[in-house]
Order: sequence, then C-alpha cells, then structure tokens
Amino acid sequence: MNEPCTVESGLFKKTPCGQASVAKCATCERPLCSTHAVAQLSAAQKKTGVFMCKECDTAKKDYDKTEAKQAEKKKQAEMMKSLANPAPPRKPGSPAPAPAGAPAAHAAKPATPAAAGKAAPPPPPKPADDAPLEFTPAAKPPAAGGDITETIEYKPEPKKK
Repeated sequence: MNEPCTVESGLFKKTPCGQASVAKCATCERPLCSTHAVAQLSAAQKKTGVFMCKECDTAKKDYDKTEAKQAEKKKQAEMMKSLANPAPPRKPGSPAPAPAGAPAAHAAKPATPAAAGKAAPPPPPKPADDAPLEFTPAAKPPAAGGDITETIEYKPEPKKK
C-alpha cells in the first residue's frame, strides 16, 4: 500500500495524516495508517482482519443500535398483539374441539311428533371464558360509625413562640 493515510488530523488546521497506509477502510476504501485504522471484532470479540476508519466505525455502531431498537420494538409489538388476541384457553382433561364441518355424534331427536312441530326457544348463548364481566356497582350502605369525615378531624396545634 503505497498511498499515504488521508485521515485529517490537527486541532485548528486540518491536514492529511500522510503516514504510510497499512489498510483500507472496508466501507469507504479510504487508505488508513496503523494509528487511524479501527480493527473490527467478531461476536466472540476476536479481530476479524477487517479495518474501518473512525467515521465509518461510528456510523456502523449507530446503525446497529438503531436496528436493535427496531427489533426490540417489533418483538414487543408482537407480544402485545398476542396478549390482545390470546388463543382460547382449554381446560385440562377436556376433549379437543371438533371441527365446525363435522357431524354431531349424538343428535337429539324429538320424543313426539307434536314436539317436532313446535320450535323450542333457543337457550341463551353462553358467554365466552375470556369475555369481560358486566358489573354495575350498587350504592354502598352507610358505615356503622357514620360518615368517615366525622370521625377523622384535623386540628392544627397553635404555634409556639
């Protein structure tokens, strides 16, 4: 690598480094000297032999953080969706539900022909196990000791001089 390092250095007056390059940035192909080359590490924290400039390394770390946050948000959204629409719980020991298109094993037959002519009112639908409860609170009876504001009073003490 015959090219000089092109990373700008200096506090007030930025000038190219100029040292002999030992590697090129894996992202932007910029020649880097041994001082400015940032070694990339594998997941096991071992050197991979790939180098990047400081700017590209910072951008890669920012991208990885953003991607991890998005993956976490997606995972959390899927979890919330599954909590909002849970599968109906099965009671232990109960048989598996039959498919909707399967015929009933024991169909009820009317006992008399007269009963077959009359349509019996259908039973009220059974509420689902995961359905919300309908509850209307009733007015509470007064407490035995009376109103609570009568039993607890705040009396400030006079200030001492």
